[in-house]
Formats: sequence, structure tokens, C-alpha cells
Amino acid sequence: MKKVLSVCLCVLLVFVCCLPCFAANAVSAKVDTVLSDGTLTVTVSVPANSGIATFESTLQYDKEKLELADVQFGAGDVTTKNTDASGAVKLFMIWQETQTEATTLVTVTFKVKEGAAGTTDITFVNTAATDGSDTAMDISYGESNTFAVVLSDAPDTNEKIPSTAGKYAAVGGVGVVALAVAVTAGALVKRKKSAE
Repeated sequence: MKKVLSVCLCVLLVFVCCLPCFAANAVSAKVDTVLSDGTLTVTVSVPANSGIATFESTLQYDKEKLELADVQFGAGDVTTKNTDASGAVKLFMIWQETQTEATTLVTVTFKVKEGAAGTTDITFVNTAATDGSDTAMDISYGESNTFAVVLSDAPDTNEKIPSTAGKYAAVGGVGVVALAVAVTAGALVKRKKSAE
């Protein structure tokens, strides 16, 4: 019985000692969105000691409201993008040595299309990363990989013209007609008196 208990304790000890290694293999990327003067800027960054060696992700956006303007990588020794699919930007980054400092990975800029209003979503899909030993990392964007951006206040479609507006317009129109008739009648009476 003591042997079994000793073996179980050793296995538990090894497992507990390995927990920090597993925890170090996870990284949370931060996404910031800034809308200014009709331009939406999306920035992806990682904290210090992320240990990331490769990173890839696809940023999906609403092509009806946004137009891709630019992609600028802030880190990585080899970087590339693929923008062939409308509404999506594929991002790829590789480091010769793992990333140790807090850094901006990539900045993607969009132009807000004319007439676009309300809210639009940007979503990161197919995200993957590895560390220096080519081990897959658990990478996330916080609580969600979808971020809502308010482009502008949508127009109020329930706004109605006051019901009295038509009445006032009609009364105003009748008043103008009555005034014109009175002036004409006055002119006729004046001429008649002059003729006598």
C-alpha cells in the first residue's frame, strides 16, 4: 500500500511541476480598434515574454462597409499577407528567435465606405501560433475573437413628419389664395368707383 501511495505522490509531484510549462505555452493577444476621420485602425499586440515564434490568423471584415487600405507588420523576421479573398486578410509571421518583448504584431487599416453606418464586426479566425520548439501555443484574443466597431449613429428610420405639418401647410395655402382674391376684389372695386 505504501508503494502505491508513493508512486501516486510522485506522479502528482511531476504533474504539478509541469503545470507552469503548460501555462507558459498560452498567450493572449490584445486587439485595439480606433476609428478616426473615416479610417478604422486595428492593432494586434502581444505582451512581454510571449515566447511566440510563428503566428497566423485571418481577419474577416464586412466588405460592404469597409475597404482594406493597408497592412503593416510591427514584428517578425519573415512576414506576409494574403488579401485575395474579398472580406478577409490572411496574416503570417515567423521569428528567427522567439518574441520576448511586448510588441505590436500587425496594424491593419480600413477606409470606411461612404454611407456605411451603424456597427460592423471584425473577427479573427484560424488563429495559430507555435513557440521556439515548434510546439503549438494556445493563443486567444481575450473573451472573444470578434470585435464590434461603431461606425456612426444609424439614422432613425422611425422618425415621422408631425401629423399637423400638412394641416398648417394647407391652411397657409388657403390663406395665400384668400389674400390674393381679396386684393383682386379690392382692385376691381376701386376701378369701378373710378369709372363712376
